[in-house]
Amino acid sequence: MLYKKDLIALKSPSKENIADLLNSYHMQTKIDQEKEFVLDQHMEKINRYSETFSFVLLVEEYGNNCSCLPQTINKMSPTSLKLALRQLREGASMSLQDVFTMEYRLSQVCMVMLIDKDQSPRWKPAALEEVSDEFVDNCFKPLGSNDLKL
Repeated sequence: MLYKKDLIALKSPSKENIADLLNSYHMQTKIDQEKEFVLDQHMEKINRYSETFSFVLLVEEYGNNCSCLPQTINKMSPTSLKLALRQLREGASMSLQDVFTMEYRLSQVCMVMLIDKDQSPRWKPAALEEVSDEFVDNCFKPLGSNDLKL
């Protein structure tokens, strides 16, 4: 990364010089900030889908427009898809400590399910519709004395 090279190249790496250098990079990130967000025209639809999104609805709505979509999703573990979606939704509003705890719980729940020894996945359950909300809820429950301690 360029800023690392610039930091190393500082002849006098005082706090002030380092702060000035980092601030110059920060100012570059503000360029074009007043421009309209490129997805602005799609935000209503994006927000609507982010609240109600499910892979089942995705395939139903866009499967005809993108023939590879159902094939791609059907190759994946239905359980993993649902868990990952829930993880993203919940993690977005969690503290870092809570995210680590959630990640640990999921790793414990998923470890055996996701390890495929013969490279021939046989998902159980085999379809998204078969993965119950109750199962997903259970994957996010505390592990009691086995829970991550930070």
